[in-house]
Amino acid sequence: MKPNAWRFALAVVSLAALATTGWSLYAVARHYDAPEIIAVAVFLVFDGIAYACLHLASEASAAGRSAIGARITAIGMAGVSVYLNDFHADLINGGTPASLLFAMPTVGLLLLSELSWAGPRAEARAARTEQPYRLPSYGGWAWALAPRLAGRTVKALAVHHIENGPPLPPDPTPATPVRHSATEVLRRRFAEMDPADAIRVARDAHPDAPPAELASMLITYGVIVDAVQVALVLHGQPAEVTVDRGDADDAPDDADDAPQVGSSPALTKAQAILQAAAVLGPDFKAADVVDRVKRINRITVGAAYVRTVLSREKQTESDERPRPMEGGFL
Repeated sequence: MKPNAWRFALAVVSLAALATTGWSLYAVARHYDAPEIIAVAVFLVFDGIAYACLHLASEASAAGRSAIGARITAIGMAGVSVYLNDFHADLINGGTPASLLFAMPTVGLLLLSELSWAGPRAEARAARTEQPYRLPSYGGWAWALAPRLAGRTVKALAVHHIENGPPLPPDPTPATPVRHSATEVLRRRFAEMDPADAIRVARDAHPDAPPAELASMLITYGVIVDAVQVALVLHGQPAEVTVDRGDADDAPDDADDAPQVGSSPALTKAQAILQAAAVLGPDFKAADVVDRVKRINRITVGAAYVRTVLSREKQTESDERPRPMEGGFL
């Protein structure tokens, strides 16, 4: 039914109901010799207050306020109106049919108004994300065949609704997948790894990169290390030596007698100092070289000896540089 047609029908029913019950209340008032104006005001007071209170209750429910006061007032005024309608039926000796004829229009009008305002109240509650408890729709056959089970189920659902609240409605908008860059994913992966393992992974990816470059690369992925730490981790691994076996078809007959290749020989003090200087970079002190040689190579040297070896190495490099040719051409 269209809204305008519904409003027109409701207005017609309301006027007819008010006219029927109003005439009954008017007759009761005239029975007590009330003036005609007062007699007309009587039915407006009872039915009008009940109707207005029901409207206020609907507005309160839609606004999220308690409507218990307005509802109790509406029921009280309607109850008094029904009682007076029944008294009018006794005055004219109409009995129960007359009581129903005079009283039911008021009751029906209030029930119709309550039902018509239930929709706007439900929409207002939905806008506030409120979900009142609703009876499950089991159907007539379910109630007829298993009334006790249906009743217990309805009660259990009501108790769950009171204790835990209504279930959350499903989200109509699908969740958009969160996109992460490869760097972000690798940062989380490296954060769960041992820094030493991360250093070895970087070395395997770039075997020719120096420790300083590997450290800078790892820092971009959230692994905070420096060149010394990278060199310490990589120096702690045993040297890998590739040996070409002599059991190939084109190998000489005496290939089995070839000497086996072992691990690299131990470094001398001078070699250990020069290696430490190369790893530490240009900005280092003699004490740093002494500490590294002691920790890595297990060799104890003094700072003076370190300076001597480094000075000797610089002198050797200077002597090996080509000198300009003296004299002219013949």
